[in-house]
This record gives sequence, structure tokens and C-alpha cells, in this order.
Amino acid sequence: MGVCLLTGAFAFAEPTIKVVERPYKVNATTTQGLVFQMSTRGPVGYWAFTRTNVAWRGYCEVTVRIRYSMPVHTNPERMSPDVRKKWNAMITAMRRHEEQHGQHAINAAREIEQAKCKNGMAILGKWRGQDKALDARTNHGAAEGVILQ
Repeated sequence: MGVCLLTGAFAFAEPTIKVVERPYKVNATTTQGLVFQMSTRGPVGYWAFTRTNVAWRGYCEVTVRIRYSMPVHTNPERMSPDVRKKWNAMITAMRRHEEQHGQHAINAAREIEQAKCKNGMAILGKWRGQDKALDARTNHGAAEGVILQ
């Protein structure tokens, strides 16, 4: 369901946004074990991944689907307080990093709508470039705290 925003004499609809969580389970109690489990169980070779799809049809009805795949610990109380503190900090940083990728998709969708769906693929390409730049600049979030040592 879109929301209409009135700006002067023009009305722009917001893109329809759907967010899906696809967690995967980890249960290790050491940082080394957690790193191993995330490296082997994580999506497409990463500890976390954000898959986005921006689509438009008809009279420029734009939709965004964002799917976050991140680890969830099945028994965090089994971790030592030190490991749990590191885990919580890493998960917070990971969520923040992945949400930046999700925001790029939302930004692309809004820009496509504002352009009335003209040059949509070019706009999408620009924002995909922003995703690549984000990962390059942050080493896939490591510079933002997505580390576990």
C-alpha cells in the first residue's frame, strides 16, 4: 500500500516496501566457533547478506523487497559474558551495516518514482554502485564493527 505525499501541485506515491527476515542459526559459545559457524552457515559466503529487489510496472508503481539474512544465536546465555558482549556489539554493527544496503534500495525506488520510472535501470545501477562502494569503504562492515575477535 503506497502513501501519497503532496508537494506543491505534484503528488508522489511512496514505493511499497516489504522487509523479510531470513535468519540462520548459530550456537557456538566461543568467538572462534562463532566465526566458523557464520563463515560456513552464512548466506552466499558472508556472515550476513541483504538481497534487494526494486521493480516497477504499470503507471510507475514501484515496489521494494528487502531480505535480511543474519545470524541469530539459539542459546546466548551459554556464552561467557565477554563473548556475549562482543557478539552483541557485532550484531548491532551488522544490523546497522545491512540496513544501509536496504536504505540504498529504498533510495533507488524513491528516485525511480520521482523520475516517473524513466531511466530506472540507470538509477538502480547508481544505487547498486553505492552498495559496492559501501562494502569497499567498510570492508563489508568490518570497519564499522562487524568483527568478532
